[in-house]
Amino acid sequence: CSFDISTEGWLELYRKVPNLRILACGGDGTVGWILSILDELQLTPQPPVAVLPLGTGNDLARTLNWGGGYTDEPVSKILCHVEDGTIVQLDRWNLQVERNPDLPQDELEDGSRKLPLNVFNNYFSLGFDAHVTLEFHESREANPEKFNSRFRNKMFYAGAAFSDFLQRSSRDLSKHVKVVCDGTDLTPKIQELKFQCIVFLNIPRYCAGTMPWGNPGDHRDFEPQRHDDGYIEVIGFTMASLAALQVGGHGERLHQCREVTLLTYKSIPMQVDGEPCRLAPSLIRISLRNQANMVQKSKRRTSMPLLNDPHSIPDRLRIRVNRINLQEYEGLHYDKEKLRETSIKDIFLYFPFPAIPLGIIVVRGDCDLETCRMYIDRLQEDQESSFPRVLSVQRLSPRWCFLDATSADRFYRIDRSQEHLHFVTEISQDEIFILDPELVMSQQGGTPPGMPDLVVEQIGGILLLERGC
Repeated sequence: CSFDISTEGWLELYRKVPNLRILACGGDGTVGWILSILDELQLTPQPPVAVLPLGTGNDLARTLNWGGGYTDEPVSKILCHVEDGTIVQLDRWNLQVERNPDLPQDELEDGSRKLPLNVFNNYFSLGFDAHVTLEFHESREANPEKFNSRFRNKMFYAGAAFSDFLQRSSRDLSKHVKVVCDGTDLTPKIQELKFQCIVFLNIPRYCAGTMPWGNPGDHRDFEPQRHDDGYIEVIGFTMASLAALQVGGHGERLHQCREVTLLTYKSIPMQVDGEPCRLAPSLIRISLRNQANMVQKSKRRTSMPLLNDPHSIPDRLRIRVNRINLQEYEGLHYDKEKLRETSIKDIFLYFPFPAIPLGIIVVRGDCDLETCRMYIDRLQEDQESSFPRVLSVQRLSPRWCFLDATSADRFYRIDRSQEHLHFVTEISQDEIFILDPELVMSQQGGTPPGMPDLVVEQIGGILLLERGC
């Protein structure tokens, strides 16, 4: 059955259901809304929340291993992951806003007197990033018909960011803020480094998957970042470090603290979990609100036809790799046998003859897909060096992904960010199917001589390559 969750009482019906778990289908904003409703209901114990990522950034979903976006995973498997997932804690933070007491009433500028949300789960930020988000929000409100595609939206973001860069409207941010974290005044450092954006981060992910605090092993003077430790990370950005985020960079780590006092002396763009506004000069206090129960997606070992006992995993698996292009997948993914035949017949589609699959890999029985990807990439590299005139045009594109061929009805794509959560035995018995969206079809035919199979294998940490007949 289904309910309109905007009406009161939709969860009251399940108050007494044991081991209740909730699947939030939407973006991070949807998750935040559901957590706020659970706060109001004060259910004991609070049901944990899983995430089916249908939003744009999906940073909370990424943090909890649910991926950066839903592809076409079967609902039955999603529900199994919800049931099997680990319950973890998520810190949630209060934002208390009042007018700046250091400024006379007649000096207060125009702007909103309150933030769009008074609680955040992901981040709270001010400066350049919020300015770009605010421009997008205001333009979409004024002309919604111009923002009807993801491509147009991204183009607008790029244009707004470039415009702000030329106008340098965020360059004086450091002159108009005072930041105190657990009694430590960070203002001198903020002014010295002339930050144009300041982020108060609760989870590792930000801005559609980037990691502004840096990698776990690269913290030096700070503790590793956690979403359940009662601390918030404070990070400063210049325009250069913001741009470097997209290629693996990070901001300037300023502090890890339990409380923040922020004073602003002019109207400044801000955003709370992606909801922007321009806030009048204010005093903002950040403090821990509570912890929410969340479901973190974890690895699960499923029983396969080849492995009747799910605990009986072979030491090594010899697996043939078959490659499928996007046109075939979209047209035939509900016809598994025909798609399987097509992948075998047309793997080398540029050449006028029935071709063989990509090759064979030999992996450990407990290998995950992330490791399996390494073997497949190495297989392709060895093929190119062995048969450069034949295989150079057939190189796998960076966008290839695994297909789950174990469901009874069809093939399903696997999000690359979740490959470490899948064992190879979950999607394979003796062959793997991969989808390469940039593979181009050829309609030619013919039958030239066959080519030797290539085998990639790892024994004792050494990668071995063999050629079969």
